[in-house]
This record gives sequence, structure tokens and C-alpha cells, in this order.
Amino acid sequence: MSDSEEYDYGSDEEQYNYSDEDQNDEGEDDKIAIENAYYEGDDLKNENPQQACQLFERVVQLEGERGDEVKWRFKALENLVVLKFKLGAYDEMASRYAEMLTHAQTVTRNECGDGVNAVLDALADPQSQCSDEIMRKMFAITFSALKSSSNERLWFNCNVKAGKLHLARGDHNAVRQVVDELKKSCQKPDGTDDSSKGTSLLEAYALEISLCAATRDARRMKRIYPRTLNLNAAVADPRIMGVIREEGGRMHMRDANFAEAYNEFYAGFRAYQEAGNSRAKDCLKYVVLANMLALSDINPFDAREAKAYQEETEVAAMRRLRVSYDANDLRQFETTLTDKRNNIQSDPFLMEYVDPLRRRMREQVLLSLVKPYRRVKLDFLAGKLQLSESDVEQIVVAMILDDRIEGEVDMLEKHLVLSGKEEGKKHRELAKWAGALESLAKGMANRAQ
Repeated sequence: MSDSEEYDYGSDEEQYNYSDEDQNDEGEDDKIAIENAYYEGDDLKNENPQQACQLFERVVQLEGERGDEVKWRFKALENLVVLKFKLGAYDEMASRYAEMLTHAQTVTRNECGDGVNAVLDALADPQSQCSDEIMRKMFAITFSALKSSSNERLWFNCNVKAGKLHLARGDHNAVRQVVDELKKSCQKPDGTDDSSKGTSLLEAYALEISLCAATRDARRMKRIYPRTLNLNAAVADPRIMGVIREEGGRMHMRDANFAEAYNEFYAGFRAYQEAGNSRAKDCLKYVVLANMLALSDINPFDAREAKAYQEETEVAAMRRLRVSYDANDLRQFETTLTDKRNNIQSDPFLMEYVDPLRRRMREQVLLSLVKPYRRVKLDFLAGKLQLSESDVEQIVVAMILDDRIEGEVDMLEKHLVLSGKEEGKKHRELAKWAGALESLAKGMANRAQ
């Protein structure tokens, strides 16, 4: 090989190396351009959504030209879908969402789940006022794309989300269809529940229980509820158990099983608190309500978990109710109930039980009033309880029948005549003593024979 040939060969190799480096530099420049466009769009999406859309479109275009990479494209499409929805460009939103889901199996499961949830959560936002038609279309696109995916958990979560949206919109038939699909996915081939899918089963039952509560289907609720408690022994996701236990408390309240309702509400409160759910505050209010109706001596605010909420305005109001209840302070009790700042009257569930709660309070005050006496005028009690004489008579008779008062009503004189617990106890002890003497006498007579 001549010197000139060797020199020429070296020149070609050097030229080749320069060309390769140039290509690498161009590739790095493209990556930087894609990332810059994405982050610039992310910064602008609140103050200038139209310009943000243009930048996200550029990300999709640039990364698409690079081949199979989809990392930034998927995230850009997710943002485009949400922005197009907010801008009212629903056709573009749907087409971009379908495009985004074509990459569902290319990105990681977590990335796919986060993207889908971000879109569906934006649609579900009450302030978005998304129409039923658009909602159905977007969920149809979702489920169509997930059919070919092996991401069963994402499919399940999307169905749960759809069920909750239908429930919030009052479409109970649609909720029933979703519940059936969810439960079917948690069954063995023989149709029985698959206990290995405990968490999913609890989610399905939680949705069904919420449907029962919305439709006031008490019979179905009582049939379903025990199954959730059996599952709870193996799986206890606090986010799900909070919903189940709260609805269980409501179920027991409707049946006037206030002690059971108290236990369920308290379990729901603990679960919500563990999950960091804001429903913990409301559930604690119901704990206090059920506690008073159950005539419990336990003060819910003695618990460490409850003390963390006692400065919250609505919870503080319930605490004042409990203090008034313990102190037999009827005036403070009524003031707390009717003060609009406490939001007691704005809670439909609390309002269902205000009358029974008022009755419980008056019963407590009545017991305190009659304690020192053997004979009390009904009109005196009526004045103290701010009730009519006939209403007081009904309460007194009911309390006598429930063995909460030992006495009788003198209908002619309109008096409550009390026998007294001590006197009743004395009679019971005398009867017991007499019975023992009789048994002893019979025993001695038998021996004598």
C-alpha cells in the first residue's frame, strides 16, 4: 500500500468519525428540545392553555420523528387530553385520548395508570360539569383500549371510578351494571367469591353498599354487609373500610340499633383517619350522635384520635352537644343545635336524628329533675322540659315501660309517683331472703322425715 493510499484511508476514517459524532449531537439536541418543550408547556397550561397545547403538540411531533420512544409523547398526550377538555374541544380530546392509549403497553403500568387516572379525574371533577355523553364516550375509549391490555388492576380501578361517577349522577342502573362486572371479575369459575382477590371484592362491595344506601335498599344492605366483615379479617384497606363501616353505621341507625351504629361509625372514623380521608371529620360527628342516642357513658372525645379534631368548628359543636348532654343543660343543648354556624342543620343525616336526640336529651334532664322526689307534678316537668303536659306524659310512660323510671303516673292528679330504686331494691332483697328461708324450712322438714 502506498503512502498516499494509507493517507487517503486515514482521511475517510476521520471523516466517518466526525459524521457519527454529528449524529449523536443532533440526537441529544432533539432530546433537549423535547424536554424543554414539555416543561415549558407544563408551566403555561394554567395561564395560557392554548400555547401550552401547541408546545405539547410539538413534543408529540418531535418524539414521533425519533421512532419508538414514547416517554414524553405519552405525558404530552395526557396533558393535551385534559387541556382540550377544559377548552371544550371534545372531538380533539377524544382523538388524542385514543392516541395516548395506543401507547398503554409501551409505557410502564404505573405511568399508564397515572395517565388514565389523571384524565378520568379531570372529567369527574364536579366543577368541570362534564356531560353524560362525553363521560360515556371517554369510558368507552378506556375500556376498549384496556381489553387488549394485561393490566387487570387498571381495568378494575377504571370501573370503580365509573361506578362512583354514575352514583354521584344518580344513574343507579349504570351502577348496578358496573357492580355486576366487578363482582364477576372477582369470582371463581364456579361462581363463588375468590378470596385471593379480597381487596377487589371489598371495593366491589363498597360500591354496592353505597348504591344500597342511595336507593334505601335496606334488605340488600343487610344481606351484603356481613360478607364485607368476613373479608375484612384477611384484607383491610382503610380507604375502602371507611366507606363500608360508615354505611354500616347508617344501616344500624335506621334500625335504631344505636350502640351498634356507634361501634361502626367509630371503626369508620378510625379507617378514614388512617387513610387521611377528610370523611373522618364527618364520621366523628356521627360517632357522637350515635353515642348520645345509645345512652352511652363513654365520651368519644376521651380517645386520642378524636382529640385531634376537637377544634374543628363542626366537631367542636358536636362536642358542646355532648358536654350539654352530660351536664343536663337543655338551654345550651338547644342553642348549639340551632346555631347555623355549627352546620348541624345543613347535614341531612344529622337532621334525620335531631328529634330523637332532643327526646334523649329531655329524658336525661327528666331523670335529673325527678331524682330527689317521690311525687312530681307533670306540669312542673312540662315547664322545665319546654314541652306540653301530654308530651311529658308520653315520655314518662315510655321510660317506665323501658324500666328507666320506677314508678307510675297518677292520671287523675297528673302526678308521677316514684317508688324509688332503693325501695325497689329493698323489696327484692326481702323477697330473696324470704325465698331462702322457705327453702331452708323445706330442707329441715325433709330431714325430719
